[in-house]
Amino acid sequence: MDPLDLVSAAPWRSTAFTTYALSLSFFEAVVLDRLIRGGGQSALILADPEGVRAGLSEQGARRAGRDYEIEPVACVGGVFHPKLSVFAGIDDAHLLVSSGNLTFGGWGGNLELTEHLHPSFAADAFDDAADFFELLTLSDRIRSEAGTACLKLADTLRRATRGASRTGNIRLVHSVGESIAGDVARFADELGGARRITIVSPYHDIDGRGLNALAKATACEDILLHAHPDGTVRGTGSNNWPFEARRARQAVNVAMPFAADKRPLHAKSIEILCRRGRLVISGSANGTHAGLFGPNVEASVLRVQRDVLVGWDWSPADAPERLVGDAEDEDADSEGAIGIIRAALEAGKIEGRVLSPSMKGRAKAFVRSVRKIRALGWVVIDQDGRFNIDAPSLEQDAWESGRLVVRLEQDAKIAEGFVSIAAASELIRRVGPIATRIFAILGGSDTPADVAAMLAWFREDPDRLPRAAKQSGGGTGEQAEEPATFVHTISLHAGGTGQGYDSVDGGGSAAWRNAMALLRSAFSVARGPWNAGGEADDDDDEDQSDREKRARQQDQHNAKSLEHFEALLPRMLDAASPARDPLLALAMTHFVTDRVRPPAAKVRVWIAQILSAITSYAGLEAEQALATLLLYYGTDSLPNRAARARRTLLAREADLSSLDAITLQSVPAFCQVLGSTLDVATFRKDIRAAQTIGEEVRAYLAAVSAGRLAVELPTLTKSLHWPRLSKAIGEPGILDSFFIFAVPPKSCPRCSMQFPSAVAEDLRRMGISTCCGRIMLNRAL
Repeated sequence: MDPLDLVSAAPWRSTAFTTYALSLSFFEAVVLDRLIRGGGQSALILADPEGVRAGLSEQGARRAGRDYEIEPVACVGGVFHPKLSVFAGIDDAHLLVSSGNLTFGGWGGNLELTEHLHPSFAADAFDDAADFFELLTLSDRIRSEAGTACLKLADTLRRATRGASRTGNIRLVHSVGESIAGDVARFADELGGARRITIVSPYHDIDGRGLNALAKATACEDILLHAHPDGTVRGTGSNNWPFEARRARQAVNVAMPFAADKRPLHAKSIEILCRRGRLVISGSANGTHAGLFGPNVEASVLRVQRDVLVGWDWSPADAPERLVGDAEDEDADSEGAIGIIRAALEAGKIEGRVLSPSMKGRAKAFVRSVRKIRALGWVVIDQDGRFNIDAPSLEQDAWESGRLVVRLEQDAKIAEGFVSIAAASELIRRVGPIATRIFAILGGSDTPADVAAMLAWFREDPDRLPRAAKQSGGGTGEQAEEPATFVHTISLHAGGTGQGYDSVDGGGSAAWRNAMALLRSAFSVARGPWNAGGEADDDDDEDQSDREKRARQQDQHNAKSLEHFEALLPRMLDAASPARDPLLALAMTHFVTDRVRPPAAKVRVWIAQILSAITSYAGLEAEQALATLLLYYGTDSLPNRAARARRTLLAREADLSSLDAITLQSVPAFCQVLGSTLDVATFRKDIRAAQTIGEEVRAYLAAVSAGRLAVELPTLTKSLHWPRLSKAIGEPGILDSFFIFAVPPKSCPRCSMQFPSAVAEDLRRMGISTCCGRIMLNRAL
């Protein structure tokens, strides 16, 4: 089975990869792409600092720390060299143990060897792998911040083997705690002792010390070395043969399973024929002392084949010629290289640790995105290499451009590392495959398909909406609560989430609340409709039929978006719905309007529904709500628009002076769709100067009491009932025949008949109507 087929074979809930060398461009373009298309979720890479260092130089890799996690693992005295891949689902798990790194070569370009294990036949190996990850958190030789992740992996592997039978024939041997050679020697003794050893390895100690030590540990001097016809993968400072060993080893050609196929050898395998059976070891360990006896961290599968006395077929071969540079081990540490940092960003603060080399004291800090380098000032590194930096508004760079790299400079020492975005990790963990859609929306790279999928996801369960922890603007109006805090991305710094945002499970982690704040904020960022640039945005290689097909697909996705949104909106406005949140509904309405550009009439209907549901214009989100109110009433063709806007504001106890700071900049999509030519400054003055119908009615009642009219009543004086109203100013007793309501009833107090809709509407809008020959006045707002 091709390992890539396993990557996309199921919607894995968690995946993890360990590697020495690393190509992030390969991982993102090939492995991560397959993983996401298969419905996979969380992806973690545990890599040696050398691999992380190589990934830092790959400018084309943009998703590290956001769409997947990279955890550097430094090994004191050696390197972190295992090549394991864990794929875990709800009730299933698979384990790959390979010789290949997480690179293009390691997953196909080189001749590699991969063991595919499953609990149904290799439960012992899963137990061993669980021990491996657990021991990584306990070993004094390991410097890493991946302890929690490793313990979760250990638990996942153990759960996968519950109820599985164990034969002891397939094991995972590793060098955390003991050496691989030590384990192999013990198993060889159980099979009566080794009588011949055949080693397939691309790298050896130039003096053969690893081979000599293995011969001593197994009491077997008959050691054959595979000389691959197509050569071996060349590593920096590596050598492919023990050229300076005191004892020459016989060169052979192991035809199967290492037949020449034009690919350089990178596979590592050892066969040990014993007196009562056979051992086959395959995985990461080379035929070097560092690989077999330490200090490297290695992992290999050990197959115990009892009573099997026939081994690999081989034929004599010529030893390879010595090349320039064959003088050191593959795993020799590189001196003077850039150090490696592990860092995470949460709520505007970077917390990190320098894993290698040792750094402490003051250092200059920088953060690099794809677009720019930003100085963060001085930072103090403690004795354990830990530090923290305030980095306000940094998360938006990660959403828009991808990866972030933190850099520390201290005299001649330099250390760098990827920054893990805590909010992104939490989104992936909680929402699964839809997280990639949300990432696109947060970064402004969303497509019609992304928006349609997200709205369908919200429609399926409105409790998924990113709601404010405390809501008054979207509340029922039954009590005055503290205003909802709307966190714009620019204010997301340390502690900047204020009251924060709650998840549907009643809170959750700070990273989850921050993720919800970011998503809620993203709905208020105007980016314009897709393809706003016209034909210039099209691919030069795309022909007319392809463009037409893409346009049809976009129209279909837009239609789906409108369908899902119109089904979702009533749930967000319903007073009885747990998902009620008019202020979020307004932000999402503007987002949909901005991206999809529905008809103006439809947008006006949505806005009318939302404005009637808003109960307060307090808090940061009120800026968009007030701007929408000004635009909605200011472009209304009905009479008394300033008075009706004033009435809406006063009914919600809004401070009219707050209108002075309101512009239409926060609702550009509404402006474009509604075709506004509104003079906002003039309309604000009109609202302050206007009177609501309730204010006119109260002024009229005061005039009746005073016996004279002191102010203008433009609406009442234009009413057909004004002659009777004006007569009461001189004869107050007439007022006794009027019905005056603070809250208009649904039926006439005299005849008890329900008001016709026209009478009810007149009372609501005009403040005056009649029934049973009597005038009725509404003195409410």
